[in-house]
Amino acid sequence: MKKMLCLMLAGVMTLGLFAGCGSTKTEETTVSTTAPAAAVEGTLEDLISQVAELNPVEFDCNVTNLDLSDTSETGLWMLKSYTGLDSAEAITEAVAFEPMIGSIAFSMVMVRVAEGQDPQAVAESMKAGVDPRKWICVEADDMMVAGYADVVMLVMVSSANDLTAQSFVDAFQTAVGGEASFVLS
Repeated sequence: MKKMLCLMLAGVMTLGLFAGCGSTKTEETTVSTTAPAAAVEGTLEDLISQVAELNPVEFDCNVTNLDLSDTSETGLWMLKSYTGLDSAEAITEAVAFEPMIGSIAFSMVMVRVAEGQDPQAVAESMKAGVDPRKWICVEADDMMVAGYADVVMLVMVSSANDLTAQSFVDAFQTAVGGEASFVLS
């Protein structure tokens, strides 16, 4: 009887092990194991322009500095539309690089995270809150969010435009001079 109970218990434990190894789709997060990143110097407008120069697009884009002090309905709508954030409490600066024509699914946004705030938590909020269908009749089907020191970059692209979010993450890493602290895809 004891032998039979031990065999049954071993079988249950083995099945539990296999069940724990099942495949489930989860958000992919890559975290760098290198030393902490030094703060990014300069303005986000300069940084976003540098990333755009490293990975140019074939359509005209505007750089927009977001007014984080604008708490009107329109100001909060713009903040949410560009960054995915409901408020500017966790950030001190935000800039967007988007097409002048509203029917091209492309957006690159950078925010500077306030001291004492967790950049990865801000990045996760941005990714969860942004709408990849915010344009007229088009949708971004490739999105990544990367962070380096106190800067978080969110990029959304449509693969129909022969762009990849990864190419902008690579350009971001080149511009900041180091490997991203984390990348969410």
